[in-house]
Amino acid sequence: MSASFRRIAACLSLTLGALGTAHAQTPASGRPLRIVVPYASGGLADITARLLSEHLTARLHQPVVVENKPGANGAIGTAQVAKAAPDGNTLVYVVSSHVFGRALVPDLPFDPIKDFAPVTLATRTAMVLVASPSLPVNNVPELVAYVRARPNQLAFASAGNGSNVHVFGQWFADLAGLKMTHVPYKGSAAAHMDLIAGRTQIVFDTLGAVQPHVAAGNLKILAAGADRLPRYPDIPTVAEAGYPGFRAESWGAVLAPAGTPAARIDQLNREIVATLKLPEVRKRLEDAGAQVVGSTPAELGQILVAEEKKYGELIRSMGIRLE
Repeated sequence: MSASFRRIAACLSLTLGALGTAHAQTPASGRPLRIVVPYASGGLADITARLLSEHLTARLHQPVVVENKPGANGAIGTAQVAKAAPDGNTLVYVVSSHVFGRALVPDLPFDPIKDFAPVTLATRTAMVLVASPSLPVNNVPELVAYVRARPNQLAFASAGNGSNVHVFGQWFADLAGLKMTHVPYKGSAAAHMDLIAGRTQIVFDTLGAVQPHVAAGNLKILAAGADRLPRYPDIPTVAEAGYPGFRAESWGAVLAPAGTPAARIDQLNREIVATLKLPEVRKRLEDAGAQVVGSTPAELGQILVAEEKKYGELIRSMGIRLE
């Protein structure tokens, strides 16, 4: 065998080896990619995951299915993904309350940071403070004066114990010195019905979730949670209304089990971010009240660490615990 032929054979062997490695990292033909949504169907997390699934099937050449596994403020479905094989075929779509876990539940069955590989921060979502139409107030100062004059007589609703809606509601009540009862529901939809009926008085929720009720005149916005809203530019933020430092917003992110190969994470990031930037996907999400982000895995990792620290300290200071 000539030296030239030996070099060609060696190069071919290396090429075939590399192709074999790449093939091993590619999902088996026909095996679906699962996106677990650990919350009830119909919410923004569910809407976003299903929009992604519609487009990722073609982009990844792989079936993509969405599975709702609600319960325990997202912990049930998220724990299943934490224990899933890190082969790149299982993802979880979480919201900002994901980083509350260890502060709320001492024996949480997974580590919100170490047990997951970040893929992308998909969206950010404005939150608003809304009130029942029967409540005779139209802004934060009026609300604070009204509630202070009626200690323990009024209630704020939430989408469930430990939800971001719960944490932000309690944070605001503590900052304003309000004595209110927390009433948790199984999701925002149920909370909104009682709020409209006047059985509870206020709630912090995403703009997209409450917008139909606001447009119909069934709920009224008292303040923006973080930044002023392009749709309602004259409504001040809670911070502007006298509570600097308060900032309530939500986000949605895609995670994979820790140990998922970096090449697969990069592929998923690339295709998910590209999907989020499609005009029809962006419009659907913006109509639902979300702002498309599409971060790198590293950027999402930094956000998770920083927000777990921030909100962990806040939750412990308020004494919120889920036993």
